[in-house]
This record gives sequence, C-alpha cells and structure tokens, in this order.
Amino acid sequence: MIVFLGVLGLLVWLAEKYSMDHVLDGLDFATALDKTVVEPGEDFSWTMTINNRKRLMVPYLQMREQIPAGLVFSENGENVAAKSSGDHLSVLYLKGRQKTELERRVLLKKRGRYFFRGVSAEAGDFLGLQTALETYPELKEIVVKPAPSGWEELPRLLGGYAGEYVVKRSLFEDPVLIRGFREYTGREPLRSISWVQSARQGRFLVKEQENMTDLSCTILLDVECRDEEREAELLEQCFSMVRSICEELEKRRIAYDFQTNGVIAGAMGNWNRIGEGLGPGHLETVLEGLGRMTYDCRMGSGEFLSGIRKGLRSGKSLIYVAPDRNQDAAPYLSSLEERSGRRLLALYGEDV
Repeated sequence: MIVFLGVLGLLVWLAEKYSMDHVLDGLDFATALDKTVVEPGEDFSWTMTINNRKRLMVPYLQMREQIPAGLVFSENGENVAAKSSGDHLSVLYLKGRQKTELERRVLLKKRGRYFFRGVSAEAGDFLGLQTALETYPELKEIVVKPAPSGWEELPRLLGGYAGEYVVKRSLFEDPVLIRGFREYTGREPLRSISWVQSARQGRFLVKEQENMTDLSCTILLDVECRDEEREAELLEQCFSMVRSICEELEKRRIAYDFQTNGVIAGAMGNWNRIGEGLGPGHLETVLEGLGRMTYDCRMGSGEFLSGIRKGLRSGKSLIYVAPDRNQDAAPYLSSLEERSGRRLLALYGEDV
C-alpha cells in the first residue's frame, strides 16, 4: 500500500509539474475586427480566437483582454471593461486540439483612434493549485469618424455660400474664353465647330476654349486654438463642421480638397492634404483623416495660410474652419480672398 501510494504520489507530482511547465504551450490568441472605420455609435464585431494546438487540455483559462476605454456592448449599452481592472475578463475550459471563437457586438460613441492591445492569459495547473501567466501583445486599431455638426446655423451658411455655384451655372452654362481657332480633325464634337469662322475661311474650324470658372472648393482646417481650456471641445466642433461641409459639397457635386495644419496620426501617414476629388471614396478618406486627427498643431495660422496662398489659383473658393477667432490670421485670410478673387467663408467652433 505504501509503495502504491508512493507511486501514485509520484505520478501526480509528475503530472502537476508537466502541466505547470506546459499549460500555456501551444495556445494562440488572435483579435479580429470586421471594420476599421465606423460611425459614432455604429456597432462592429470584435472576435477573440483561442486555439489550443496541443493534446493536453487546459482546465482553467482566464483571459484579460486589453480593450479601448469607452467600449460598450451594442445589445444593452453596458461597459465591456470590468470596473476593477479596465480589461475584459473571460474564463474558459479548453479541450485538447480545441479552437474557440468569442464574438461580441460592440460600439464606440466618440470620435478618435482606439486600440485592442492583446490579452494576458492565466492558466491553471493539473490540480488547480497554481497558475501560470503569459502576455500575448497585439495591436488592432479602429477609427471613429466625427459626428455631423449639430450647429443649426451651419446649413444656412453653407447653403448660401454653395448657392453661388448654382447662380454661376445658371448665368453661364459653361463659361469659357475663346482663345482662337484651329483645323477640324474629325475627332472633335460638332458643337465645337465655329460655323461663322468656317464659312469665312472656307474650311472647318473648331474653337479653342479655356474655362473661366473654377467650380471647386478648398476646405482649410486651422487647429491653432487660443482658448486652452476649451481646446478639445472647440476642435471637436471643427471636425464635425468639416464633415458636414464635405457632405454638403458632395450633394451639390462640387469637387473639393482638404488642407490642415493639424496632425493626422496613424496608418494614413503624417500628411496634411487630401487632393481635389469627389465621390464616396474621396469623402471616406477625408472622414477617416478627421477621425485620426489629434489636437496637435503642425504650424501656426500665419505660416499655414501663407503656404496656402502660394499655391492658390484665381477663382478658387475657400472655406476656412478654426476653433476660435485669431486676429493674427485676419490679414492672411484677406490676402487669400484677394488672391482667389472670391469671398472666403469663415466658420468658427466658438460660434456653435
């Protein structure tokens, strides 16, 4: 009996030692998100996949998933994070060679960049007396766009300014300057033929034209803020205003480009300009950039606007968005109007 108990004790000790040495071996953890850019309050799928590649079971596995602050379950609006730790806790039992997926529907309410940073796993031994701890770092990012602006005055201001394009189109069907005439090659449309000049010369001549109007717009986002106490609030208003401006221009089919002296962080690179364009893809690029915006300022208002003036072409329309009124920027705005020959629309977060 003593020998039997001794052998049994030795076997238990060996099983215990083996389980402690190898309980976390062969475990893989992977986080997956079904979206990378979302609207505020839009739900998305957050999945944790746990794969036990070894034959040995894991009788007790506790996971602490490092999740972004503000993450809530879409079903009931409850916070995902445990109050005590700020992480999401899960406890599992895994059989040998078992693969498990935990899918959750969640959402984020505020604009910004958010990160899922992997998991800390704590696994129990054969007897349930000890645990082993291992960290599995990971980085998954999701970007939340700014919400549309709730400023009631904004639609009227935008409507009046964008309406100038409608007036321009109604007064001039396709305003052009006739620079001269050249031989008709047969490839030009018949409407480009100048019948008067053709009759005079006795051969077909077509008009060489140059557009006189620039039906496009530049959106300027100046993030330099004088009110340090309200900086975050005012800049968030600016980001929302830029979104609403872009959506209004999309509705009216007015091409636009976007330039800022702010810092757009993350996978899109450290850029400050989105070229002229129109359409869903162009809009989504701008909105993702706004979602990635930090509160940092790349350069002051004067330097930013001076750089804009150098590349500004005549006839270009400008919409300027800033958190608050900066008297130092006023001369530069007047200079932009003079250079473009068009009225500049200035919008401020402090007016919201």
